[in-house]
Amino acid sequence: MNEDMPGRKQGHPLILRADTRKKTRRIVFTITAVVVVLTVGFLVWSLRPIILPIIVGTFAAYICFPLLSLFLRIGIPRPAGILILFGAFFLAVMVIANQIGSIMPDEREWLVLRTRFQYKLNERYRNFMGLGESEQTGNIIYKYFGNDLNRFMDSINQVLHLNKEERLLFMKYRWGFQNKPRIKDRYYEYFLKNTESLRSEDEFKNGAFDEGKGKNGDLKKESNIAVVMEAIKLWIITPLVFLFLLIDDGEIKRFFVSLVPNPYFEVSLAVFDKVNGAIGNYLRGILIESLLVGISYLILLSIIGFELKFAVMIGLIAGIANAIPLLGPAIALAIGSSYALIAENVDSILPFITPDNLIIAVAACVLIVMIMDSALFQPFVVGGAVQIHPLAVFIGVIGGSILFGFAGLILAIPTIVVLKESISTLFRELKNYYII
Repeated sequence: MNEDMPGRKQGHPLILRADTRKKTRRIVFTITAVVVVLTVGFLVWSLRPIILPIIVGTFAAYICFPLLSLFLRIGIPRPAGILILFGAFFLAVMVIANQIGSIMPDEREWLVLRTRFQYKLNERYRNFMGLGESEQTGNIIYKYFGNDLNRFMDSINQVLHLNKEERLLFMKYRWGFQNKPRIKDRYYEYFLKNTESLRSEDEFKNGAFDEGKGKNGDLKKESNIAVVMEAIKLWIITPLVFLFLLIDDGEIKRFFVSLVPNPYFEVSLAVFDKVNGAIGNYLRGILIESLLVGISYLILLSIIGFELKFAVMIGLIAGIANAIPLLGPAIALAIGSSYALIAENVDSILPFITPDNLIIAVAACVLIVMIMDSALFQPFVVGGAVQIHPLAVFIGVIGGSILFGFAGLILAIPTIVVLKESISTLFRELKNYYII
């Protein structure tokens, strides 16, 4: 009986029109999705310089969302809570920037550090290879690999050599330029030793100071001002992103959920909430983990005899870089070994640590922090957020760095978190609602 009904017959115009509408919607949806993806990709690629400031502002907002919820629960109005968090964010940025500026070496210290590093590197190389002043002798390693190693050291020295302007500045600081302390005689001797292949000592003593006066300093100041202004223009976005996300109050979420068809509304809402919670937990866990890692480096490096200034600097940089897998330990080892190479006096509470074995002590510190991070910090602090396979982390970090550079390194893990939680939650909810 039903088969004879006009509306049910195969090929009836009503059925054909319904099928046509479905196909049309599917085509329109596919084309729209492709256009949106291509547009977003083009915008991301074109706006690469502002990606990192936006990411920092977004991360800071995610970290502060629980605090805003706490303020609301204890009776603080939302506008007042946002104002408190924004003021705290601005104050924290100013304090951190001031502290970083105070511990980072200035222009004079960078020149001295490069000079010391070059001299000590060449000295350690000669001692390790058994070379005398005439460089006519050498051990068995130098006998077989000396030519290749010499070329390698020459390339390093080309990088470390101070250029003309830097050598002139060194000579200025040698005699107390800009009311800075005079450079020690020992470091001046290192400087002369490093530059003896470029110029004679008399030329530096007689003409360098006068030649360095005038426009070089002015050009350098103008260049520094331009760099600072460019950085301000880029990073002014960060506090604005932070503020707008706190003010948002779910508008972005409601907009994207409203685009989802009704049959998938609850599924999309569950996916959005799950991803949102996972990202927030992950970022807060990473923040605490980075803080613990940085403090660990600070304590251990101070114990083995690092100056407090350099221990704080390495702890700060390595702690922040620890958010990117394997980058934190690599940076700590590289900077710590560089400092150990130029260290001449070690004031360690461990009597067996000397300048000769300080590099080994640095490697031991990095290994200890890596063990603490893997065994304690990650399982208890970050482990509750998401579990990501190490291979996925490695591929994601490498792929992100290739595609988007430094911003890709930072975005890699959060992107993997989003994809993992989205896919797992989506399939679970689709099964719960018997859609699949």
